[in-house]
Amino acid sequence: TLTNEATSASRTTQTNHLGEYAFANVDPGDYTLKVSMQGFKTVENRGIHIGTQQFLTLDFTLEVGSLQESVTVEGATPLETSNASVGSTLDNTTLETLPTAGRNPFFLAITTPGVVATGDPQFVRQQDQTNSSLLSLGGGPRRGNNYTLDGVSIVDIRNRATIIPSIEAVEEVKVQVSTYDAEIGRTGGGVFNMTGKSGANAWHGSALGQARPGGARALSFFAQKACDTDASACAKPPTYAYVYAGSLGGPIVKNKTFFWGSIEGYKTKTIDDAVVRAPSAREISGDFSLSGVTIFDPLTTRPDPNHPGQFIRSPFPGNIIPANRISPVAKAMQPFWPAAGPASAALVDVSKTLTFKLDQQWSPNFHSSAMYGYYKSTEPRPRSYLKNGETQPIGANPADPGDGALQRHVHLIAVNNTITPNPTTAAHVRFGYTTFTDDCVPVAFDPGTLGFASSFVSQVPQKKFPYIGIGGYGTDYNGVMFGDRPVIQSDYYSWDANASVSKLLGRHTVKFGASYRKIGLKEFAAGQTSGEFFFDGQFTGGPDPLNASTADPHALAAFLLGIPSSGDIPISTPNNFFINYYAGYAQDDFRINPKLTVNLGLRYEFEQGLQEKNNEFTVGFDRNRTWPFQVPGVTLKGGLMYAGVDGYPTHQSDPSKTKFAPRAGFAWSIDPKTVLRGGYGLFWAPFQYAFPDENNLGARGFTQVTDYVASTDGGLTPCATCSISNPFPSGISKPSGSASGILTGAGGTVNFVDQFRKSPYVHQFSLDLQRQLPGQLVAEIGYIGSRTERIGVGGNDSGVVNINQLDPKYQSMGSALLDQVPNPFFGDSRFGAFADNRTIARGQLLRPYPQFGDLLAHQVSAGHAVYHSLIVSLERRITSGWGGRINYTLSSNKNNIFGEHNQFSNNSNSLSRPINTYDLEAEYSNSITEARHHLNFAVTGELPFGRNKSRLSQPGLARTLFGGWSITAVGSFQSGFPVAIVQDNNNSGVFGRIQRPNLTSTSPTTPGSTESHYDPACACINNWFNPAAWSIAPAFTFGNSPRTDSRQLTPFKTQTDVALQKVEPLGGSRTLMLRAEIINLFNNAQFNGPNTRFGSSSFGQIASTRGFPRLLQITLRFAF
Repeated sequence: TLTNEATSASRTTQTNHLGEYAFANVDPGDYTLKVSMQGFKTVENRGIHIGTQQFLTLDFTLEVGSLQESVTVEGATPLETSNASVGSTLDNTTLETLPTAGRNPFFLAITTPGVVATGDPQFVRQQDQTNSSLLSLGGGPRRGNNYTLDGVSIVDIRNRATIIPSIEAVEEVKVQVSTYDAEIGRTGGGVFNMTGKSGANAWHGSALGQARPGGARALSFFAQKACDTDASACAKPPTYAYVYAGSLGGPIVKNKTFFWGSIEGYKTKTIDDAVVRAPSAREISGDFSLSGVTIFDPLTTRPDPNHPGQFIRSPFPGNIIPANRISPVAKAMQPFWPAAGPASAALVDVSKTLTFKLDQQWSPNFHSSAMYGYYKSTEPRPRSYLKNGETQPIGANPADPGDGALQRHVHLIAVNNTITPNPTTAAHVRFGYTTFTDDCVPVAFDPGTLGFASSFVSQVPQKKFPYIGIGGYGTDYNGVMFGDRPVIQSDYYSWDANASVSKLLGRHTVKFGASYRKIGLKEFAAGQTSGEFFFDGQFTGGPDPLNASTADPHALAAFLLGIPSSGDIPISTPNNFFINYYAGYAQDDFRINPKLTVNLGLRYEFEQGLQEKNNEFTVGFDRNRTWPFQVPGVTLKGGLMYAGVDGYPTHQSDPSKTKFAPRAGFAWSIDPKTVLRGGYGLFWAPFQYAFPDENNLGARGFTQVTDYVASTDGGLTPCATCSISNPFPSGISKPSGSASGILTGAGGTVNFVDQFRKSPYVHQFSLDLQRQLPGQLVAEIGYIGSRTERIGVGGNDSGVVNINQLDPKYQSMGSALLDQVPNPFFGDSRFGAFADNRTIARGQLLRPYPQFGDLLAHQVSAGHAVYHSLIVSLERRITSGWGGRINYTLSSNKNNIFGEHNQFSNNSNSLSRPINTYDLEAEYSNSITEARHHLNFAVTGELPFGRNKSRLSQPGLARTLFGGWSITAVGSFQSGFPVAIVQDNNNSGVFGRIQRPNLTSTSPTTPGSTESHYDPACACINNWFNPAAWSIAPAFTFGNSPRTDSRQLTPFKTQTDVALQKVEPLGGSRTLMLRAEIINLFNNAQFNGPNTRFGSSSFGQIASTRGFPRLLQITLRFAF
């Protein structure tokens, strides 16, 4: 008989003729197992903890005697001897004990081996669904994991956990890095399996308040450097963080009906530190005479008489742009320029979440539970251009990239039913529903006040501050100078239904199950509704425009002249996207003998490609379809495929229909304290989707994008009829649906989702040896590996393949590719912007689809990855007042997923495209998320003072003051990430939009610690790289630098958090806890990645940090 010690609910079974027994679908908790047989003593094992997705084997030897005689055993945590899966469990005691800045039960998984965090550790609160999901498990792609709550998946179409429950609502989290149970599917990495708390016969609850005194917060690294030289910069801006939480649970009907409810919320004011890269007032006026960089006049571009086949430009006289050449838009935006140097803005966030769970024991054989979760937050972005912790109301400065706010709320329902019709059979039926509203609506602003032409302003779909990117300027050199995020209104939703039946048959425990999910998104991705425009130095560098230095002032000069290098404006319509997912599986856990168990499973899955409710989107690009008319000198073919039109399918991609996933594992008990486990599993990973907009979802036609035409001669000179003041002289295109068919987008850039995208899959394999040591310690050494195939390039980011790149064989033509030749599209409006000029660059006519600009294929399934790791760990579950874990991971992670990003590594977003579409294998290198060395520890222990301790155990003042204290420490030490070096000027000549420099024989490493590289002249970490390690690739060649470079990694990451807490008994089960946490005890800076744009004047500079400086949190918690 298995009895839940909290609810008294019990289940009874009988052994079969082999003496085997099984309890399937057991809820996590503490249990008593009672074994009795006529003629033998009764054995009772108490305090058995059964965790989430845990498989325990407990064998008993009965002694001869009477049933009235009993043998009682206090349960210890046994080794997992019946399953090969690899993972760790974070129980409620661990979740409540570990110091954390965000009270995020998912993010505490970073103490688990094989888990790498690539997001900003500052943003791990309830509201941070996106950042909290940027975790790589077992070498898998970040955000490639599955998240479940009470057995129901809670991920959205972007594979984010939609709700982050309060720790007060969570019983435990099982972090499954490698799992071989056929019940698990739709993951490319691992699984976060969370179980919500349930009520019991005894009343329990809690009330918590937490405060973060702003005066106890240390200065960040760069703020401290500013303070060292300027006493006025030492003042700490006022910050605060107030958290409240509570829970209550107990019986409604004893032994029958129970409930558990929780609530948590906060209001925080944090500081976002950065360095603003902004020009001087002299430069803003067009005077570059003191800038040390020569600015060239794009209107002087001409053939070089001394070098046939090359071109030359002349500089502006005196290096000053004449006032009459400066764009009226640039003049109007002068008041919006921020001051250069350190920026420090306050960010005020408000959020709350609540849960309610109801459990019903209908009979000894029928149990149900239902859980509801709710979350709401208002999330302004950090103001990029404020100082000294200032704050502004939304709309105070619409030019600031941090203006505006996200509005989010979530609803969750999870229903579970467990039925045991007989002692050897159990059935489980689940249903779940989640909805996640994620809206971003920036403040209204009239771009006409900036000098934009009235003909343009009258057509914009929603007036806001235009989005302006100027290469090398902004915060962290990211080029975003003005304008808030795009207009987005999103409603993510998910339905989940699954059922399973398990049966004990001899030595076999078999399980069969099926699952259905519908994952969708109701989307109105309006985008940058007043346009987005980007400036670099391609038109203002020189003297040779094809091999020009493009240091940052060149991009500013282009902005002043009003000549963007790219831009666009969208007009959108609402969409309703969804995916249907079906799965079935069979699992057999065969206990061959008491020492050896074999796990065998087979899963079948089918995930349809993305669909749209009304077929209002595209499903690919038909590369071979001939146009209904032709023009002289070129062959016109290719065009967008509209869902359900002309025989095209109604779903994107080419998903596999025979997705069988075999699983196999074994657990061999070498002796009672040693287990060898190993396994293999094939997993079909989910399709991954980037930021939901017209480009990534393929809504062209229904969401119409009008591209800015920067040049008509291959980038030698700017477009004569276009400028920032009047960027779209031919007008802004309106959505036309599928009416234009394959002619849609001619004369411009077209984005689409690749129709040849296949279902990605992952081979996972592992082998580990566990040994139980004295003191309830468990030591483990093991290997985890994986091989991923057909993963979408870009992962969950916007990686694209330009199928209209010029074939590299034409690079030998050199500058002849730029020669102006008669334009066969001239005067024909069906070719959009290509119809405006009588001549066109020869290279354009040599492209595979000459009537188009770039043809950008999203989610191309050309990615593959290989991961190997060695893991050593020592762990003790927290019992008898102490416990913890320490683990070390040595790993290698390589792939060609060129679109994947890492917030600590590639700030310049330099991996969004391959250098050469015709050779994607050239992108194979170290993963941007590879952390070769990673050491974690998390330990807690009670001090030997107070009640039932060796010292000060007698009542009195000394015991009151010094008794009941414990200390917890968590540390992480991780090597840096690889970096992605790109060349600042793209001179490959193939319309590839990205170039890399050549390697030299010089090492890129520079001596000294990170801190020793601080340069007060730029208020940054300078010269992180030795620039002599690279050289500019010559025009019409590809640079030979790899996609990522591991010779000089990003700075080492380290952080230690500690907590000191006192628990004072108040009688009965009541306790009062006082807790002080120091986050980032040693104030270690977690530096952002360096500027990796070779040729930029800020190359190798690090201008900001992520995470928190040292801060203090005080918590008071009453529990009963």
